Amino acid sequence: MRSFSFMQQFFKRFPWLSELALLLSGALLFALAFPNFAYRWGFGFLAYFCLIPVFLLIRRIGYGKSVVYGLLYGYISYTLFNFWLAKFNPVSFVVVPMIYGVYFMFWFPVFKWADKVFSRWGYLVQVLFWLAYEIFRVQGFLGYSYGILGYSQYKLTSLIGVADLTGVLGVSLLVIFPSVWIARYLSFRKEEGGGLAQLKKAAFLTVPGCIYLLILLSSFAYSAMSEVDYSNTPKWRSSLIQHNINAWRSGLKVYEEALEKLVNISEDAALENPDVVVWSETAFVPSITWHDRHRDNREKFNLVQDLKSFLESQDVPYILGNNETIAVAGERKTYNAVLVFDGENIVDTYHKIHLVPFSEHFPFEKIFPRFYKYILNNGATFYLHGDEYTVFDMGKVKAAPLICFEDTFGYLSRNFVREGAQVFVNVTNDSWSPAPACSILHAGMAVFRSVENRRSMIRATNGGFTCLIDPNGKITHWLEPFTSDHLTVDVPVYDEKETFYTRTTLIFDRFVMILSVLMGLVLLVKTILAKRSK
Repeated sequence: MRSFSFMQQFFKRFPWLSELALLLSGALLFALAFPNFAYRWGFGFLAYFCLIPVFLLIRRIGYGKSVVYGLLYGYISYTLFNFWLAKFNPVSFVVVPMIYGVYFMFWFPVFKWADKVFSRWGYLVQVLFWLAYEIFRVQGFLGYSYGILGYSQYKLTSLIGVADLTGVLGVSLLVIFPSVWIARYLSFRKEEGGGLAQLKKAAFLTVPGCIYLLILLSSFAYSAMSEVDYSNTPKWRSSLIQHNINAWRSGLKVYEEALEKLVNISEDAALENPDVVVWSETAFVPSITWHDRHRDNREKFNLVQDLKSFLESQDVPYILGNNETIAVAGERKTYNAVLVFDGENIVDTYHKIHLVPFSEHFPFEKIFPRFYKYILNNGATFYLHGDEYTVFDMGKVKAAPLICFEDTFGYLSRNFVREGAQVFVNVTNDSWSPAPACSILHAGMAVFRSVENRRSMIRATNGGFTCLIDPNGKITHWLEPFTSDHLTVDVPVYDEKETFYTRTTLIFDRFVMILSVLMGLVLLVKTILAKRSK
């Protein structure tokens, strides 16, 4: 008791230390809720509590401090969350957390504003605004889905079935509410002496709390009832090749080594009689189309011929990633592409629509020419955007290609299903990060694309996470990251259900944004009226 009393006195004397402790604990809990540096699968249950320190802190501080602490929280939380960037690119490791520091410099004061104007009910507005933040952060050039709290529940298939109604944002609501509610209860208890017995008189806490529990139980029930039975659906036997060679390592020797490994593993996979073989993103780096036609580099031309000779000897089609360069009106144009080969012939092509900011495109060359050159000089490969949702007709199945982090954005998968896709085929290169947690985090987001649209997904990666995800979001088969192997799976071709999420266009997201704008206007009016009354 004496030690506890001492700590109370100490923190009263130095309040900034308790504030800093809340900030740091909130940042750490946020990072640990996802696949992380301590446990590669993540502690998903922490997501329901990780914002408690954050909103306790916001309750205590003023507007000025909220700007500073917002910057610190965004930077520290995303430094811990994106720990795997440190070994890939030190500049990204600094820049990405700084972006989120700037974001929270704005959002912390907004959360404080809601708390101050609606002293009792403000926590509900904070929940709403956090959801608005999650929508905002995936928009535009800087759009980045990593860190959306709903994704932390990728293993909880008994709950995430609601995503076929609301998308991942509905799961985020279920995850965020407990943190904000508990933080408000703890503040109520401290400020008004309200223990658990006093909750009976605190309708602003009990009523929303009971409604939340009802929604949570209903979500579990809906997830159970909406689970699809695909046991009698056709199967598409697919061999996924994980050759474990980093395509970011450039040079002819690396390309030759990669092709040799891909061929050897594919020949082993062929013994299992697949309907298709899938290689990863940029598994074969030199442009097949360009070097086959223009022959301006003899060594790369020969390597392309070696590839085509192998493919000609195969009895099944191949889907593979390639940097495709084509000539248009005398100008070279390069795309991050997925090609379908039938023998040595390319029969279909998809160009990546949603490019990775900074490493695949940077649209501000004229504004920041030096930074543009710096990015290129540090290993970036800039591509042009694709503009067509090309669905591959593979005979038994219509397959939607998704390249790398395209499986982290719901709109792409939804649009592919609208074009007739029955199965998602993701090809990925995550080998630039040596941390398995990074590739597992990526796969965890892909889980939601299967749930939202009730479609199977296969993921062929060069280093991880190669797997099969069923229409209910369960990862049923997978390869250990950073191993050389193949995974042959019978993919359920389920397309009997068109979900609400697929049929509509972000209804829940739009509802949240409209409500957020209206609530922002209410806050503004109440603030103006309060100032005038003084």
